[in-house]
Amino acid sequence: MLKGSLDAFALADVLGFIASGSVTGRLEIVRDEVGGELSVDQGKFVAARLTDEEAPSTVDEALDVAVLLFDGNGGSFEFFTEDWAGGPLDLDAPQLVKAVERRREEWAEVVSVLGPLDEPLVLTSDLPDGTQNVTLRAEQWRLVTLVDGCRSAQDIARDAASSVYTSARALAELAEKGMIAQGAGVQWQATSTAKRALKQQAEAAEAEGATDDEEVAGEDAEDPASMLRELGGGEAEDADDDDEAGDEEAEEAPAPPKRAVRATVRPLRAPTREQQRVRLRR
Repeated sequence: MLKGSLDAFALADVLGFIASGSVTGRLEIVRDEVGGELSVDQGKFVAARLTDEEAPSTVDEALDVAVLLFDGNGGSFEFFTEDWAGGPLDLDAPQLVKAVERRREEWAEVVSVLGPLDEPLVLTSDLPDGTQNVTLRAEQWRLVTLVDGCRSAQDIARDAASSVYTSARALAELAEKGMIAQGAGVQWQATSTAKRALKQQAEAAEAEGATDDEEVAGEDAEDPASMLRELGGGEAEDADDDDEAGDEEAEEAPAPPKRAVRATVRPLRAPTREQQRVRLRR
């Protein structure tokens, strides 16, 4: 078992010493800010992972973890011998050290262009002056479709199922072309552009709706003569319906009650003498 302090020994020296023995196992590294391990297979470093996380399955992700373990402050190390170790890397100690240095420089360039990886990215409203054409690779186009003013470079990498390093480098190229950026000012421009686009879409939809209404009105228009014939037929049918309805109402309506007929009775009076004379003359 090999262990010690990283304040007394440089990590690169520790890796060289372990690799020289062609051993197989894992080197646990505990820093002040981060902890993890490097796996070794017969003197070749094959994997790197952070504590309590799964080992990365790609070279880019494994190198990113190695950079974190190299850049930590202070700490300690301890080596454990094992029968087998595997991973996406296949580097001896000097190669791993050079790969970490190169990756560190590349990350510095990406961050200098793209900015912090946890800040949202937006599409710029205008390209730099003099830009006539923009050419995108397929993987860049996939990333552009995820730039919405809310996602950061890390979010975009996750949603694109890509490593942060690969996505960040592709996004940095787009930022150099002036297509994407960070910052409230740029975000306001992109938001204004989005509002104009939405307004244009709404106007187009309204115009299309008006055209559809005109087409429907044209389809519904009929010959005036046909309309008159239908109207006449409709009135006749309505009259028949009214007659039938009247008959039904007459049948259903109850008959009015009969009034009692009173006989007119005149009182009998004896004829006067004048009336008698008239009768005799007749």
